[in-house]
Amino acid sequence: MSKKMLAAICLVMMFSLTACSDGAKETNSSPTSSPEAENKGTTDLDTSNEEVAIRFTWWGDTTRHEKYNAICDAFEKETGIKVEREPNSWTDYWDKLAVQVAGGTAPDVIGMHSQFVSDYAMRDALLDLEPYIEDGTIETENIPDSVLETGRVNGKIRMIGQGVTTASLITNKTLLDEYGITYPAYDEDWTMDEFMAAGEAFVKATDGKVWFTNDWGSGSMNNLRYYAKMSGGEAYTEDGQLGFTQTMVEEWFTWWDELRKKGIAPDAASSTEDGTNALEQKIFTVRKAAMHNVPANQLYLYQEQMPEDEIVLLRQPIKNDGSQGAIIEGAHNSVPVTSQHPKEAAMFINFFVNNYDAVSILQMEQGVPINTKLTEEIDPLLSEPNKICRDFVNSYLEVATNFVYAPTGALEIDTAFKNAGSSVAYGQATPAEAAASFMKEAQAIIDKNK
Repeated sequence: MSKKMLAAICLVMMFSLTACSDGAKETNSSPTSSPEAENKGTTDLDTSNEEVAIRFTWWGDTTRHEKYNAICDAFEKETGIKVEREPNSWTDYWDKLAVQVAGGTAPDVIGMHSQFVSDYAMRDALLDLEPYIEDGTIETENIPDSVLETGRVNGKIRMIGQGVTTASLITNKTLLDEYGITYPAYDEDWTMDEFMAAGEAFVKATDGKVWFTNDWGSGSMNNLRYYAKMSGGEAYTEDGQLGFTQTMVEEWFTWWDELRKKGIAPDAASSTEDGTNALEQKIFTVRKAAMHNVPANQLYLYQEQMPEDEIVLLRQPIKNDGSQGAIIEGAHNSVPVTSQHPKEAAMFINFFVNNYDAVSILQMEQGVPINTKLTEEIDPLLSEPNKICRDFVNSYLEVATNFVYAPTGALEIDTAFKNAGSSVAYGQATPAEAAASFMKEAQAIIDKNK
C-alpha cells in the first residue's frame, strides 16, 4: 500500500471521532443492557463438549451473500464454531432486525450501519466490544485507532468496521460516450447545474428512451444528509436534534421533481419498481439509465453484469456555489447484548477483519479493508474495478467531511422521509407541502424519543 493510500484510510476514519451523540435517553420499549450482559466481555470460550453455534445476519445481494457464506465456511473450518446465516435485502434487513432486537432474539453478530446505529446504541442494545479488544480477542495491531473510533457510540465501542466507502454515481461510460455527453473525471466535481445540463443533453440525444440517472432524491435519508451538508447543515446535530431545515428539504424535493419532469430521472412508478429489482434487472444494468447512485464499492458488481460496457465512478453533483456534501462511510459488525455466545461472536468479528482468507474473499465488497497490512497484501488480487474503487474513495477523502450519528428514532425518520419524497414523485404533494409535512413528523419523532 502506498503512503498516500494509508494516509487516506487513516484520515477517513477520523471522521467519527466527534460524531457520537450521548444526549438520547433510554425508552422502556427497547432492550437495555444488564450487568450480566455487560460482563460478557470477559466470558471464556465454552469448554463443554456441546457444539457452539452463532447466528450471523447481514444485508446485501447474491454476490455479497456468496462472499459472506465463504467467510463463514472458512471460520467454521478454522475454529469449529458453527455459523448459522441469515441474509436479507437492505429494506427487509432493518425491519426484521428492529423486531428481533426488541424481542431479544437478535443473532449473535449483526451487520450494522452508521445511519441506524444510534437506534440501538443509545438504548444499550449493543454490547461494548472494548473488553474483547483489551483481552486480544479482537486484534487491533494493524487497525488505526481512528478506525476503531468509528464504532464508538455513546461512549462505548458498539461496532467494528468492515471497510471504508462513499456514495458515488456508478456510470456507464460507454453509453455516455456513445451519445457524446461530457462529464468530469472521477476525481473532479460537477455542479448541480452542470449535472442538469448533461442530463438534458442525454435525454435529447437518446430521444427520451434512456434516463440519465436513477431517482435517488426520494429514497434514503442518506441523500438528504448529503444535501443538508452542502447547504451548511447536517442531518442531525450533536445534541440529537434535526440539523436540516424545511427550506433544505423543499429545495431537494424541488430539484428532483424537475429532473423527473424533464425525463432525466425515471417517473415514480418506474423508480418504485426498480427499487425491488435484483441487481441484474436494475434500470442501470439493462441500459435504461446511464447512472446509478450506490456506494462506490459496488462498482465491480455492475461491471460483472455489464461486460460489454465500461463502468466508471463519478462524484455526486455539488451546489453551484461549490459547496461540498461528500461523506465517507462504511459498514460494521456488532454484537447484541442478548447474545448467548459473545466471545465466539467477537472471535468471528476478529476473523472477518484480521484473517487473510476472509479479507481476500471480501476484498472491496464493503470498501477499503480496515486492516492496513491486509489491504496491502490483497492488492495483487484486486480486479480493475476494485482498484478503480480504491482510487475513487481515496480521492474523495480530500473533500469529504465527517457527520453526526443519528439520534434514537432514525429509522422512523428515514421512513417518513421516503414517504414524503414518494408523495412528491407521485404528484400527491408539492415539494413545499411534502417538506412541511416531513419536518413536522420528523420533529415529533425526535421529541418522543428524548
